[in-house]
Amino acid sequence: METFVLLYLATALAVWIYRSFRSLSELARAPELRVSPQNTRTGSVSILIPAKNEEKNIADCVKSLLTQLRENDEIIVINNCSSDRTEIILKELGALEITENRRPSPQKKTSPILKYLNTPKTPDGWTGKNFALHLGKNHATGDWFLFTDADTRHQPGGVDASVAYAEKEALDLLTLFPRCLAHGFWENLIQPCAMGYMGLWFPVRKINDPKSKICFGNGQYLLVRKDHYLGFGGHEALKEAFLEDFAMMKKTKESGARGLCAFGMEVYGTRMYDSFNSLWRGWRRIYLHAFEQNPWRLSRCVSSVFFFSVLPFLILPFLAGHNAAFIAGALLVGILLATAFKTHSIVRANRMAALLHPLAAMVFTIILFDSFLMAALKKPTFWR
Repeated sequence: METFVLLYLATALAVWIYRSFRSLSELARAPELRVSPQNTRTGSVSILIPAKNEEKNIADCVKSLLTQLRENDEIIVINNCSSDRTEIILKELGALEITENRRPSPQKKTSPILKYLNTPKTPDGWTGKNFALHLGKNHATGDWFLFTDADTRHQPGGVDASVAYAEKEALDLLTLFPRCLAHGFWENLIQPCAMGYMGLWFPVRKINDPKSKICFGNGQYLLVRKDHYLGFGGHEALKEAFLEDFAMMKKTKESGARGLCAFGMEVYGTRMYDSFNSLWRGWRRIYLHAFEQNPWRLSRCVSSVFFFSVLPFLILPFLAGHNAAFIAGALLVGILLATAFKTHSIVRANRMAALLHPLAAMVFTIILFDSFLMAALKKPTFWR
């Protein structure tokens, strides 16, 4: 039995040492956007925000973007059948409703910078978010489209930084990782863990390699050149995709255009979910579709997290008295906690929460297992 335990610990140590060196190497080379007064751009931007019952978020999101607009920029909020105060709040912010009789002016300088569009019920064959953005793009006039979510908060100068970077690098699509805005116990526990594993399984180096089949996009921040977006068919070409961000990066790679994923912690942050239930459902859906509803791939993820991130903490107390095994187990646990601490630092979450990584990994394993069950049983998912 001791030989078996030592073999397991040696394997787990090798896995985490490899992961650590690979991750540190990729972090050193990963592009990172910085907000600076020197960031200058030439193109105009249409910022499109889908919103369904976002009365808690929409005002703060819009306000964080309004101060960044330049001449010919605009914000279009697409109100997707909200039943709360979302539309009332938009009116209080001075937004003008787009109707059939009130379309954007050909003279961009005289058109309102904040507008909103009420959508009809989502038709069959579409996800709600994709249908909302498809309708919104018909009224967008910018050279660039920035698709972002209501639960994001944007730093001053962030829009200039991202567009200037995209123009300088001749990009067609730029997607950014956010900083983590977490409140309360469960958010601080689960969010950094789930975000960290996404980075592990979808490494930036491969995302940015045009020859790699790995595709990743973050729908909280997708900056796309208008001509490129219209060229691949826009959201109509992605209408059934629950992860339209992944699908957009895939379309970009397949077309030979240039897509890039970068760290954008200085540009914006997001509080994705504000309750345990929404955290569970949200990450379950994300991982379910990130791995294309494939039970085999999801089962591998469940096994990986359990055997390499949960089990070491469970068995460590039982290794006392077995010197070699205890030393190996303690070293493994130390690497796991150091990795969790580094992950929390990268996404700018509460670093003290990294000490609770054993619990975070356990909960995350169960969320992944729930995703596996949904894939195996072919259960449907919904956008709101």
